[in-house]
Amino acid sequence: MRRGKYSLLLLALLVVGMIAGGCGKKQEGTAPAEKPTAMKGVNMQEGKWEITSTVEMEGMPAGMMKPHTVTTCLKKNDYVPKEQEQKDCTMKDVKVDGNTVTWEIVCKDSSGKGTVTYAGSTFDGTMLTMMKQDGKDMTAKMTMKGKHIGPCDK
Repeated sequence: MRRGKYSLLLLALLVVGMIAGGCGKKQEGTAPAEKPTAMKGVNMQEGKWEITSTVEMEGMPAGMMKPHTVTTCLKKNDYVPKEQEQKDCTMKDVKVDGNTVTWEIVCKDSSGKGTVTYAGSTFDGTMLTMMKQDGKDMTAKMTMKGKHIGPCDK
């Protein structure tokens, strides 16, 4: 049983890394390319953002995963929050509807759908990730809260 708990914890950490990390591969249809006029409509401050994420996963005791905080630089041509680049992932279907941005991530062993709604210097978002663990389908839900904290590092 103990091995199962550690396996679940490692899986949860993988999910946080995948979700917060974004995808390093070429993006398909980024928001500005799809809707050039939408770029001006998103109420989002460019710059450095602090993002706090909480993950809930089937079979994981409540409170097992503590909130995780990262900083990232967000620009008007890249609305999707991420911490670092990852391999073997493709981001696609990035769409903008008012102040809400949605996207899909497809990776080698998992996939996910995210949404973030901006309100100037803050945002709220969620990401659902589907993956297989020991042959079973698993779903993780990450809740994100972001706040603008200043200009991007150079």
